[in-house]
Amino acid sequence: MGFQCRQFYLKDDQCAMKVSTDSLLFGAWVEIDMAQRILDMGTGCGILALMLAQRSAATAKIEAIELDTNAATQAQQNVLASPWPDKIVITQGDVTTAAYRENQYDLIVMNPPYFANHLASASKERELARQGTGNVWRAWLQRAAKLLAPNGRIAVVAPIQAQDSIVAELASMNLQLARQCKVQSTPKKAPYLILLEFISASKEESTKFEKLVIRDDAGKYTAGFKHITKDFYLNF
Repeated sequence: MGFQCRQFYLKDDQCAMKVSTDSLLFGAWVEIDMAQRILDMGTGCGILALMLAQRSAATAKIEAIELDTNAATQAQQNVLASPWPDKIVITQGDVTTAAYRENQYDLIVMNPPYFANHLASASKERELARQGTGNVWRAWLQRAAKLLAPNGRIAVVAPIQAQDSIVAELASMNLQLARQCKVQSTPKKAPYLILLEFISASKEESTKFEKLVIRDDAGKYTAGFKHITKDFYLNF
């Protein structure tokens, strides 16, 4: 069981959270610039790490960490089978306590665990991956802020309901919203997902506000979604 991208294949049968449209969209949307040191917090099967390996410069180095042992092992297998086995390092561990040097990453990406009763899951492993216990995301954001290089970016994908909390939390750490994208599944449905990028509050940069609809009223992928994800989906 897995997912075939244009340049790599992902197995995800050992991971609680499977490859999804949301993760593929996020990995394609994140701004890479000339990032040389990249950290993927909570990598799962390694999808974001591999997408960023495909998009980043040949000299870039990507570190990815995953708490679940089975998922971390599968992420490592996916990396070894990819075109970039020397570009990505997978670590099994807790993102909040792993021994990373502070102020070094140009880009930090995360799909953090959120706790909300309306997201209750029947699978304990899936619930941990999706929600964590309590507001685990706050500890992730605090750690990311410490690890970020002065000119770096933090990128987060989250349920739309979490937007205000995330923006407020990072504002308290002297980080400002640089870019956001509200995602709708169809034109008539309200946004359900938010993609966010943060930079140092000392930078003079206006926030870019975007929106994206994944499928049109006929159920077909929109031109906007195809444009962003065309480097990964086989049939686009």
